[in-house]
Amino acid sequence: MTLIEHLAAAPDLLRGPVYWLIFINSLSLALVFTLTEARVIFAVWSATLALTAILFEFSGFSRWLGIVYLALWTPLLFWLVARNPANGLRRTADIWLVTMFTSNLVAVILAPLLMFRLLPV
Repeated sequence: MTLIEHLAAAPDLLRGPVYWLIFINSLSLALVFTLTEARVIFAVWSATLALTAILFEFSGFSRWLGIVYLALWTPLLFWLVARNPANGLRRTADIWLVTMFTSNLVAVILAPLLMFRLLPV
């Protein structure tokens, strides 16, 4: 089975948030020419996808695929906090940044709980 097939067979409680992260992080491509943060997010997102695919080839579908996500997104979220790019939600890009940041922050918090089987999913 491929990674996509494994994901499609996952429980709804896991599959829905993963699809949301794919959507919200992929929107960075739409802003890559106008927003510095979008370029960095797109680079990290591309690296996450590539490294997850490589890890899948070696270890198969396991909860440890989340380690790539944690390793790359945790520093990015700290960088975004230090940079504080959304200033008062004046632009559509600011709303995307806040939504993307919040979504990934929740995922970074929940990922270790899922990896160590502390959540029943």
